[in-house]
Amino acid sequence: MSGQHTSLAEKGVGGNFHHGPVSFERPRSGKGTLRRLTRYFHDEIRFVALLLMLTAAGVAASVAAPVFQSSAINAIADGSFGVLPKKLEIMAVLYTVSGLSLLLQGCVSASLSQRIVRKLRRDLFQKIVNLPVRYLDTHSHGDIMSRMTNDAENISDVISSSLGTMFSGILTLAGTLALMLWYSVPLTLLSCTTVIAVVLVTLLLRRKMSVFFLKRQILLDTLNGEAEEKITNLRTIIAYNRQEKVIGSFSKTSDELTRTGIIAEIIGGSMGPLMNMLSNTGFVIVAVFGAWFALKGRISIGVISAFIVYSRQFSRPISELAQLYGQIETALAGAERIFDLLGEPDEDKSGTVRLPDPERPQLSIF
Repeated sequence: MSGQHTSLAEKGVGGNFHHGPVSFERPRSGKGTLRRLTRYFHDEIRFVALLLMLTAAGVAASVAAPVFQSSAINAIADGSFGVLPKKLEIMAVLYTVSGLSLLLQGCVSASLSQRIVRKLRRDLFQKIVNLPVRYLDTHSHGDIMSRMTNDAENISDVISSSLGTMFSGILTLAGTLALMLWYSVPLTLLSCTTVIAVVLVTLLLRRKMSVFFLKRQILLDTLNGEAEEKITNLRTIIAYNRQEKVIGSFSKTSDELTRTGIIAEIIGGSMGPLMNMLSNTGFVIVAVFGAWFALKGRISIGVISAFIVYSRQFSRPISELAQLYGQIETALAGAERIFDLLGEPDEDKSGTVRLPDPERPQLSIF
């Protein structure tokens, strides 16, 4: 085998995939990586502001619509059918605004993600072509390529699919909570019990998720580097009849990646069903106690209807944000690896480095 390429194991990242299991840790500095990543948003502040405005408009429309729904139901209960068409028209306008804002958010998020990743890949490629020869000789070429492709693509996916969801979730939580407190403080407190359960479940799963998502990313890069190394040196492998050993080494890494990927997807996929279960539990709590409060004359039927909608709106952003955690962890792990490469020193091109004088051989007659 040629000594041109070395694996991740040989450079001390992720352990040794040739001789034993791989050991992994959580990202070294999630906050530091996020802070460096946000610098790429500075030149795209207009897109970020537009995305925030569209998100705020959509959230305002979706939060205001149940207010008119509650008023319309109360009008039906009171027999005031004359004001009903006006309220229905307002509801239709609000839901239309909410739908259009979601459509435009997707367009703006896609443009923002591609522009940012373009700058990230440009900086990464400029760094790669200026790396010292020693770095290229001691690091897997497949690992370097994976940072340019897989890691950058993970960041792009999170920006395009998650940034608007995060903005929307935070604004929806704030607006919904304010209107819930305005309608009924006791029902709001009962609804918050499910929020506490969601937070506890998220805290229990986040550590496992971060470990396995980072492990999967490193194993994927290891597999890419090993495949590139073996394909490059295929003639040498055939010449020394090392096919079986190479296949065994690759299969071992591939099997470990498969097991890690299954566990990571199971843990990440369990967040959604758990959040839905807790959301449905909150729906039952609101329906039961809301009916009891209505029988006591403390709230109207329209308030129960609005509160049911708000209870779902209140739990949905929490569920979405919890499901996004795995994607964000994967993106941060990839961004950390990209910034590690960007932090490598460039090749010294000054021409001022003085090489040591070669030693002259000592000649002797005898």
